[in-house]
Amino acid sequence: MQKLKSIFKLRYLIAIIAVILIIVIIRSCNKKSDVVYTYDKVTRGEVKKTISVTGELGILDAVTVLSKAGGVVENIYVGFNQHVSKGSLLVKLDPSAIEQRLLKLEVAMESAKLEIKSAERALEDKKNLYKDNLISKRAMEQAEIEYSSVLNRFRQIKLDYEQALNERNNTRVYSPIDGMVINIFVGVGSPVGVSTPLVLLAPNLKRMFLTINIDESDIGIVRKGQEVLFTVSAFPERKFKGVIEEVRMNPIKTGGLVTYQSIVVCDNDELLLKPGMTATATVVIDQKADVLRVSNQAFIISPEDPGNIPEGKKILWVKAGITAGKPYKRREVKVGLVGDMYTEIIDGLKENEEVLVKIHEKK
Repeated sequence: MQKLKSIFKLRYLIAIIAVILIIVIIRSCNKKSDVVYTYDKVTRGEVKKTISVTGELGILDAVTVLSKAGGVVENIYVGFNQHVSKGSLLVKLDPSAIEQRLLKLEVAMESAKLEIKSAERALEDKKNLYKDNLISKRAMEQAEIEYSSVLNRFRQIKLDYEQALNERNNTRVYSPIDGMVINIFVGVGSPVGVSTPLVLLAPNLKRMFLTINIDESDIGIVRKGQEVLFTVSAFPERKFKGVIEEVRMNPIKTGGLVTYQSIVVCDNDELLLKPGMTATATVVIDQKADVLRVSNQAFIISPEDPGNIPEGKKILWVKAGITAGKPYKRREVKVGLVGDMYTEIIDGLKENEEVLVKIHEKK
């Protein structure tokens, strides 16, 4: 009897262990079935490739008016943001020092004229005496030298006078264009020299330029004619547009980083943009409309060992229902433009087919 009880207990224990093993196996199987596959449809739409950059707004065709004479600023006739016409008086320099020089040169020039007349008469007399053999040839040649010397001195004084006269005219600085005064670099009483900047003029603020900084890793895909979209902090919800006009090959090194500048011409019809504003910009490298496309995420995810995918092949996993325990099937595709969010599909998929984009376990 005791032996039967022991056998019964052993069988009971084996049964419990078997139940536990069955539960563990079921749970293990359930874990596999708890994997969730998320799919996206193949759609038709736009594929766009862009890069993000920063830049600064500037004045298109700005004109810096420079001083053509040295002196001290006597008066300024314009103010900031003032519209001026071509020929308007902008700045006047104190002409008193130049006028004093002019007076001295006028006196010197009159004196030189008298010297010329005197030397001319002396030369004529010497020529007549030489004809009558009353003086030597050397004496006559000396008179010719003296006359040439006086004449050359007069010419030099005259050149100095004309230069001073021109300098006096240059003490009055006029606008070379129709435009707006953006900056005034000097004040009344400021000493200036030749080529000192006086006034900055903008011919038209309805067109501006944006200087953007392109990273060295992206410069190879940036070219003239590409569209640029940008925002400024003053109008964060407003998108402004421009077109790349110039790609400069001069590298700029800052803190170990190399960038290249590109010039973007943009419209400013509403005069919202101001010189010096910082812009956050997006360069549209390439875009295609109405093409078959899939999410870029589809090329990142793989439910199987990626090492089994041949190099250079583009493989996607298409929804196929439960077949041999797999709800997906492998599909090789041919791609076109790889954009920021979508990739163009040239061959291998049809519109509305579903491709795997995410795998996760059900919580």
